Amino acid sequence: MKLRDQENIVVLGVFLGVVALIAALVLAIMSQLTAEPIREAAEKNRQQAFHRLLLPEFERVGEAVSCGGFDFFPVFQSEKIVGFVGQGRTRAGYGGAIEALVGFDRSGKITGVQILRHKETPGLGANVCERKFQRTIFNLGEPSPAVPANRYLDQFNGKEVFSSGNWRISKDGGEFEYLTGATVTSRAITALVNEIATVFAGAQLITAEEEGAK
Repeated sequence: MKLRDQENIVVLGVFLGVVALIAALVLAIMSQLTAEPIREAAEKNRQQAFHRLLLPEFERVGEAVSCGGFDFFPVFQSEKIVGFVGQGRTRAGYGGAIEALVGFDRSGKITGVQILRHKETPGLGANVCERKFQRTIFNLGEPSPAVPANRYLDQFNGKEVFSSGNWRISKDGGEFEYLTGATVTSRAITALVNEIATVFAGAQLITAEEEGAK
């Protein structure tokens, strides 16, 4: 190899190294600049999702308490716990993982269920997961509800987590309705809500949080 060719290779290597270093610095700077806006956006989305759970009126969300593989967030009004939100996921969905939020009031009743993420089939399993307001000629003049109804998610509302119940879909001998053609999705969501509620019922989180606040 000629001396000039060797020099060119060295120069090219140095040039590529400088470019890589500059790119890494730019990415690091951009990551720092966008980290806080991303965190704030995520927090805003979480707050909005929490408000869709029909919890008692609250001012702020406390730090998560991990228990039984799930995260539970206390919600406060005038520095008093008025409820909790349980967050968990299952991989038993037809399309894979399903992540859900379950709201609880102080008495242990479920206030609402929201599906945060899913990959279920549009028109089938997605209908069990999603809340969409269908505009028809019969409701053209009505405003869109803050929390669109979903018959499969709303059937958990008001359920007492401290009382025994048959928390399975009716096809499996339980009390909960399921969508024909989306049995796997219906079964997965029912089981997930049941698991979150069972952990919440046994954890005595309200007492623990209030004792820690004294």
